[in-house]
Amino acid sequence: MNANNQSEPATKSDLIDGLAALKAELSGDINSVEQKLTEKIDSVEQRLDQKIEKVYLSQVQADSKLEQKIDKMMGKMDKLYSDLMSVFEKTIVKAEKYDQKALTHAGMLMEQDEKLTNHETRITLLETAK
Repeated sequence: MNANNQSEPATKSDLIDGLAALKAELSGDINSVEQKLTEKIDSVEQRLDQKIEKVYLSQVQADSKLEQKIDKMMGKMDKLYSDLMSVFEKTIVKAEKYDQKALTHAGMLMEQDEKLTNHETRITLLETAK
């Protein structure tokens, strides 16, 4: 089918030329679509990388804050333990003092009891000595 006459049937060379033109046109369209898709994918990758970076940084900050809070809690726990041990040691010292006083008082009471039981004997001895 020549360009001059449209009523004639298409020849083999006309079909080959038409297919070649169609192929060139489609190739250009495919390349255009491929380029647009590549640009879109690159844009999405950049945004995703930025979001991942933000999430990573916020995670690092959260970890840092958590670590600080844990350190603070451990400091408080250490101080509490130290305070408790100090109070416990003071209580032990106080209990030992009470034990010593109880022993001393018991000894004093035993001496007094001995003196009271021997009171009459002592008075008799004193009276006879005169």
